[in-house]
Amino acid sequence: MKLLSDFDGVWTHPREESQAQGALVDAQLVEWAPAALREAASAWIAEARRRVLAQPDLYGWAPGGRLSCFADEDPFAEHSALLHYIHLHAGIDPVATALHEAVLAPGHDSLEAFGGHTHAEAVARIEATRGPGVLAAAAEAGSRMLQGGIEIVVVSNSGREKLDRWFGHAGLDHVVHPESKPGALRLRGGARKFVLDPARSAIEAFGALSVETARPHYEQILLEEAPDAVVGDVFSLDLALPLVMRRTRPGWERVRLFWLVHDYSPMRVREQLAAHAPEVEPIENGLAGVARALLG
Repeated sequence: MKLLSDFDGVWTHPREESQAQGALVDAQLVEWAPAALREAASAWIAEARRRVLAQPDLYGWAPGGRLSCFADEDPFAEHSALLHYIHLHAGIDPVATALHEAVLAPGHDSLEAFGGHTHAEAVARIEATRGPGVLAAAAEAGSRMLQGGIEIVVVSNSGREKLDRWFGHAGLDHVVHPESKPGALRLRGGARKFVLDPARSAIEAFGALSVETARPHYEQILLEEAPDAVVGDVFSLDLALPLVMRRTRPGWERVRLFWLVHDYSPMRVREQLAAHAPEVEPIENGLAGVARALLG
């Protein structure tokens, strides 16, 4: 039995890191805005945040301008959605235009690059004050599954150095891919699940959810690993492509798909998956629930 696992939202709860990133994004945007617009920029940003969450199908994590993850799918996505909103309104709205220019002025190549910088800085700040954030309950569940003979491969957009550091702090035996060791986690960082194929589109409808599943880097990993089960907390990033593969690819018919449902998981996604993707198993109590589902 092989379990392919996401990291953030599975082994962690990203609440603190997201709050730190949101504060950093807003503060830097206002600070860098032209002096005459700073007061207006602060109110504009608050309104933009309200709008992206009111229309999460339109805004989100959109590298290269294509929507890879909806605005409301996890705590980090809201910040990416704000930057997506600025991108779409630059050249139309004067404040959006000023904010877009302000981000590029210090040397960021794009709004996406600025978002990545603030994410890394926020995580580093929280780690420096709190320490790494692998949850004790998740570490316990992971140990139970490893001891039960389940191979666990952690496939994450996070870098392997962070994964190595955080799992080491949690006391979980692990190796970095391609090394393997019985009874140890195998870590595959830099998975780039969010990267969409520039040469093609493969939008799949799950009821009212339309998700881009042309994700070549993630697909290659899935094909290499051929897991028996996949667990993640963000449907678009973690589970939509494995679901399509389960439905269309021979040999994938019995792959189990576990969606960890948290306080931030959107009700609209819960409803659409329940009605149109019954293969996806919602798990309410974290990785411990996955351990129970696989081991009893």
